[in-house]
Amino acid sequence: MPKITNKTVQYRLKATDEKGVLQIIDDSSDLQLPSIEKLTDTIKGAGIMGEIDMPTFGQLGSMTLTVNNRADNPQYSMLSRPGEIKFEIAWVVDVFNSNDVKVGLQQNKVFITAVSKKYDMGKLEVNSGADGSSEFEVYYLRKIVDGKEVLLIDKFNYKYVVNGVDYMDALRTALQ
Repeated sequence: MPKITNKTVQYRLKATDEKGVLQIIDDSSDLQLPSIEKLTDTIKGAGIMGEIDMPTFGQLGSMTLTVNNRADNPQYSMLSRPGEIKFEIAWVVDVFNSNDVKVGLQQNKVFITAVSKKYDMGKLEVNSGADGSSEFEVYYLRKIVDGKEVLLIDKFNYKYVVNGVDYMDALRTALQ
């Protein structure tokens, strides 16, 4: 049953406004979802051939969401405000099943809580898009694929759950 995920068919971005109500941000040109990078320290010495850039268990670096836009509008100004902003991103990927030679769809959702750290209104040029962007520091991320939670990261509550396995449970217990 090999299924081959192909490409994004379409996506939708929502973000909370000043009153905490989710609003559709309907003219972004693309999104760069957060990258999950572990904090590391280089270890070397007896018993190791050379060096190992060893990840520190459960410690994550900065995670950034980037929203790129064609032209600046009031929605992007709203996203530049200080304080917490919640995002809901949904996208559909087409999936090819090589067994029965059918194309289907896979639903993906990401729920993000973040704060604004950069607001670039873009450039002004005649007959051209502004190509602005906004960047957000992410501290909560939850990913769902076809209704199943596959990833949960909550930095303030020491949660790192992948496919139902809570990798930070032992750490939270040790800190009690």
